[in-house]
Order: sequence, then C-alpha cells, then structure tokens
Amino acid sequence: MTALQAAETVLSRVLQAHGEACGCEGVCGKDHAGGRCGEPNRIGKPKLTAAPYPPRSTDAENIAAPLEQLRPWCGPCWRQAMKRVQQDAAEARRQDLEAAQLDLFDLAGGAAA
Repeated sequence: MTALQAAETVLSRVLQAHGEACGCEGVCGKDHAGGRCGEPNRIGKPKLTAAPYPPRSTDAENIAAPLEQLRPWCGPCWRQAMKRVQQDAAEARRQDLEAAQLDLFDLAGGAAA
C-alpha cells in the first residue's frame, strides 16, 4: 500500500467522483442556479463533508449509506436538508399514528370500541 492509498479518505473518493462543490441540487430547499449549490471546498468557504444523496431521516441510516450513494455537501445545505427530511418523517409518523388510532373508536356510534 502506498502512502497515497493510505491517505485516501471517503471524502477524497467522493470529491474525486463528484467534484469539489456541494452536490445538494436543491434538496435543502434553496433554489440553486444550475441545480447545484456549487459551494467549493476552498479556504474561507464552508468545508464539505461526504453524506448520502438524498439524505435519510436518521443518523444511523446516513452512516450506513454505501459509498456509491455519497455526495459532497456543504454544512449549510446538509443541515437544512436534514431538517426538511426529519420534518417530513415526523409528519409521516404523525399521519400513520392518526390513521392507526381511527380503529380504536367507533366514529359512527361515537363510543370507544
């Protein structure tokens, strides 16, 4: 193994595959010109991280994502995308819970089943 191979990281592989700019593509809710945030990995700019595209609603799911699903993300886009994904998941859970509780009551008769 060469020193270069040993120094290779997941982020460096993601940047090689997808370029050195945030790959959000608007998932964060911002309207990115050309579909990409374009935030470069430069001094004085937000640092990029490797994370799945699209993001999952839990850290465990994001950590388990395979390398092929990772894209570069700037911090602001990642945080906003995660907020949106988590809000959507919470709303889906709320709707599921609400639907499951309908069977607990006889709404036609107005009494508990």
